[in-house]
Amino acid sequence: MKRFKKTLITVLKISISLLLLYFVFRKVPFTEVWELIKESRYYLLVVALVAFVISQVISSQRLLQYFYANNFPIDKIDNLKLYLIGMFYNFFIPGGIGGDAYKVFVLNKKFGWSAKKLTKAVFCDRLSGLLAIVVLIELLSFPMLPGAYKILIVPAVILTIAVARFFFIKLFSEYRSIFYKTLLYSLGVQLCQLFCIFLILKSFTQIEDVWIYCIVFLISAVLSVLSFSGIGVREWLFLKAAQYFTFDAQVSVSTAVLFSFITALVALVGICFQNFTYRTVVSQNHGEVKGNQS
Repeated sequence: MKRFKKTLITVLKISISLLLLYFVFRKVPFTEVWELIKESRYYLLVVALVAFVISQVISSQRLLQYFYANNFPIDKIDNLKLYLIGMFYNFFIPGGIGGDAYKVFVLNKKFGWSAKKLTKAVFCDRLSGLLAIVVLIELLSFPMLPGAYKILIVPAVILTIAVARFFFIKLFSEYRSIFYKTLLYSLGVQLCQLFCIFLILKSFTQIEDVWIYCIVFLISAVLSVLSFSGIGVREWLFLKAAQYFTFDAQVSVSTAVLFSFITALVALVGICFQNFTYRTVVSQNHGEVKGNQS
């Protein structure tokens, strides 16, 4: 029954992705998107790729903080490799074991670390990312607010973080000491990805009101759970943004398509580490190397 439910959810997500892509490419034919991409400034796309890679390195380091808080002393490089494998599973293996579940399974099997604690660490890592997205959406909403209402942004952000920290500590007290540190990591991840979006846009043309694209991108990051790897949802939201804010629909959709392509490209690297050997595990002080693991 559990396997059937998982398969059903996967089929539903893929169906949503395909349906949304169908609607998107009915409005903006893929041939037009491809022509625009071919005319883009490639050097900016390369920098965008680098920015995305940096975001994933920071993201892996954020997860590492949760592992360390549980005294799971995995080596930093090994953790990055495992993170990339998780990306590969999430993006290229629909219906299979998810990337987060894969991390929990491997670390539990190889080192005997508590599956419950590992699952909680991965879950809190995701929550930290969600909080950063909410905070950035609030900050980017500044230009949309009229007059004196703009001053409400700062107290809104402070209140959001304060409420999140209260419930976070209430539910996950073991991570009290790393709350702000992981939030900073999360902000770094999202800022790098927003920079990636900015560079993709700039590779096409001079773009005004980039902050609207950034808000739409952040919203798509939250709603990506509804589709397969966020594909379809991102393109559809960018198309809708173009309609509501009178942007160039071709540029909007092309930006979303290129971001999905960059994500796939980086995720594909994960297959290179599928059978890698865990070289080391660091000691409890997270500095000195302690023993080889295979």
